[in-house]
Order: sequence, then structure tokens, then C-alpha cells
Amino acid sequence: MKTIGILIGTNDEPVSRKYYNNNKHKLKFLKQYDIYSDYIPYDFAVFAEIKYIGDKNNMNVVPLFGQNLTLEDCNNCDFIFCIFEGVYSFFNGGIESYNKYMNILKKTSANVYPSQKIQEFIIKKHKYMTYLKKKKCPMPLTKFIDLSKINIKTINSFINKNNLNTIILKPELGAFKEGLKIIKNPTNKKIETKLNMFKKKKYNRILLQPFIEEFNKFGEIKTYWINGKNIFSYKQQWNGSEGIFSKQETIDKKLLEECLEIGQQVLKDLSIDFEDLIQCRIDFACCINNDSRCREFFINEIEICPTIGSNNYELYGSYYKTLAETVIEYCK
Repeated sequence: MKTIGILIGTNDEPVSRKYYNNNKHKLKFLKQYDIYSDYIPYDFAVFAEIKYIGDKNNMNVVPLFGQNLTLEDCNNCDFIFCIFEGVYSFFNGGIESYNKYMNILKKTSANVYPSQKIQEFIIKKHKYMTYLKKKKCPMPLTKFIDLSKINIKTINSFINKNNLNTIILKPELGAFKEGLKIIKNPTNKKIETKLNMFKKKKYNRILLQPFIEEFNKFGEIKTYWINGKNIFSYKQQWNGSEGIFSKQETIDKKLLEECLEIGQQVLKDLSIDFEDLIQCRIDFACCINNDSRCREFFINEIEICPTIGSNNYELYGSYYKTLAETVIEYCK
């Protein structure tokens, strides 16, 4: 019997009450892990779906907990499917915890999906952004800043050359708006203060981008894929810290088609150059200046261990089952 380890422990994005009521028979065993009906994180729900289908296919499905991950636990598995990822390990324990997590996945004898190699490639945003730019994908104007080699002169040159009155600083290993800083009328002192703050938190690299006024007006188009197939897309906007979600029917049809075409090509390229992805979310945002068009969306983010919580279930129903079936097929 093959053993599949599901790497979980995000404590993030609980499933909806509706999902729980429809899937009680799959979820009740989670009590042994101190997970009860009042708060079931999405990764535990995905684990439960995979276990439910794995039991039917004579496969032993076990949890692996990211915050206490060991090489021994990983080596007891034939396959590992990661939902908990390096960003969570960084949030929980800093760069030392992140490096430990990555080293375990690198050393384990188990087959890891997605692999440690592509996880690190995606987490280190400058790598995948440079890669996609070479592939002629629409990408935002970005300067990558190595915090071990800060050069205010070149930063100022970038800002002045592009006439940037307001900038955004985003750290690699940041997520959920964590660490994102907006600087209006940037000065040397303002920039140095923020960069030193990032250094103290042990971030290694920062992305400097223009602040886009229209970003939230048009929202992000988030496209979710399983095994190279688009399962659904939706639009997300923000009201303060509250996310507002809209079905894909609200997205301009031609624009959505363009985003899906680009997303399909990105997944094809990653498949050729790296590996097939069990799941992926590719986010598009507005706007790139383009002389031939009024506005053009660009790739804002790629997530290969995406958060898939209750808002998605309310919009599109349960696709955890589809994800679980795909994981089992990969491991067969």
C-alpha cells in the first residue's frame, strides 16, 4: 500500500458552514487532530477529501504538519502533496524555519508535488517574473532589490526614469499583503527606512513597483487551474481589508479569454521547463500602459499552493473533490 503525505497546517481560510453541512461524513475524523466544526481550515478539508478517495483506492493518506515537519516523517511516505508551503514556515519561524522546510523537501526520498525546486522558483518572485518576461508575458514594471546590496542611487534612477510619484515595496516570502508598503513622494530617507525594516525581518529581496491607482477599481482576475485545466475564475476587489468576490460572469468575456489564453501558455511553459502542476492560480491585474490599447492586464501573481477557502466554495461549489481525485491519480 502506497502512503501519501498531505502537508498541512496553515490554520488559514476556514471552510464555509455550507461545505461542512454537505460533507460531515468526510470531516468528522478530523476531531482526532483537534479540528472541530466551528473552524476547519481549508487544507484540512482538502486532506479529508484526499483521504476519503484514497481509502477507496487502497492508498494510505496521512497528514504531515508543516510547523513540525521532519525528514523521517517525509521519508515514511511514497508521495507528498504540499498545501502548507515555505511562506507559512517563514511566517511561523523566520528564515531559519523556511530553510529547514526547503532542505527537508530537497532531501526526502518521497516524490514531492509540487517539487521543492518549483516551490522555491515561485516563492522567489524575481525568478519566475524574469522567466515570464523572457517568455513575452505581460508583466508589471519592477525593480528587484537585493537587501545585501542596497544601492539608493540605482533605486532613485529607476524611480526618476519612470516618473514614479508613489511606489510599492513588496518582499519576497511575503503574502496576504504581509509586508507590502506604499510610499508616496519617495525620498532617500523614506526608502532606506523601509528597506532597513525589511532587513531586520530577514527578508532577502524586495520588489519595487509603481503604485497603480486603477488596481482596485478593476480588481484582480484570479484564474484557478487543476492539472492544466481552468476550473473557474473570479474577480477580487478590496473594501479596506475586506475582500469582495465576484463570479467570472462579471468579467468582460474577451478580457477573460485573453487571461485564460496567457494562463494556458504559462502552464505549458512551466510543464516543459519544470513539471506539470497539480494545481495553480494565476492572477491578473490592471494596468500596463500600452499605446495600442487603453488598458492591458498583466500577470500579478502565481501561486502553486494557493489558498482556496470558503469564498471560492460559495461561488463555485466544491472543487476540493476534483483536486483530491487529481492528487490520487498522480500518486497512482
